[in-house]
Amino acid sequence: MTVNINRFFTETLGANLKNPRWSWGAADPMTNRVFLRVWDDQIRKTSDGEQVRVASDKPRRKSNGFAERHAHIKQIMAGSEGFGVVCTAADPDTKEARKIVAFNQDTLLRFGAFTNEGGRTFAKIDARVAVSDLARQQTSKSTLTEDLRTIVRQKIESTTKESLINARVGQGLFRSQVLQLWGNSCAVTGAVTLDGIRASHIKPWRDSTHDERLDPRNGLPLIANIDALFDAGLISFASTGALIVSSQLRASDRSIFALDDRRLRKVPSQDTLAYLEYHRRHVFKK
Repeated sequence: MTVNINRFFTETLGANLKNPRWSWGAADPMTNRVFLRVWDDQIRKTSDGEQVRVASDKPRRKSNGFAERHAHIKQIMAGSEGFGVVCTAADPDTKEARKIVAFNQDTLLRFGAFTNEGGRTFAKIDARVAVSDLARQQTSKSTLTEDLRTIVRQKIESTTKESLINARVGQGLFRSQVLQLWGNSCAVTGAVTLDGIRASHIKPWRDSTHDERLDPRNGLPLIANIDALFDAGLISFASTGALIVSSQLRASDRSIFALDDRRLRKVPSQDTLAYLEYHRRHVFKK
């Protein structure tokens, strides 16, 4: 199956390209990782291993990607982890901008030290790392940019588009209706400081129909820390409303987040229970 490289960055690596047209890489602030597109024909053997070319001192042509690439390299040199997504060019000898004909979806290059030779920057290849070891589960935050682009591109009535955008970011009528269903307070803690409460989807936006995206029964108002754990699949709720915790969450963090003996403050509706069942089956990390 062919996967668009922009989607690979967003959906698999959890790193949103600043601009899908000219960005050559992206950073994931949640993991402090930087992912750069590199070319397979620019990997070379050295006396102590391998290197890959990652930048030049001068651009071949005007591009916003040039400045962004050097900013990403500085970020790696300042302490972020750096990885290369290895691409194959349709025509390696072209004088124009290279076009990607394929890229390695299974293995990334882990960058080591940088060196500069003759106006070209190379990164030592410390290791080849399986993408499955790095891939971060999609969350509403990591897919926000792509989700909004998808809505904007769709040919639907403008008011519907506005409603979908507002619902995606937890605002507008969706937010007010979700809060109303739960007494304008957090569904777990009862907190009423609305600035600290998020109205997020139970069945993830990316998996929902338009009707489900606008359905307030597919939402829970949760204070920010509980919402983040729910979005990441580290907690969920049983059909009884009891909060259940993933085995991947450390016991010390359970205490810090005060998760013991938590539950939804009321029995959810049948529709909400159906959405919660989806969350337990497809999002929750047992």
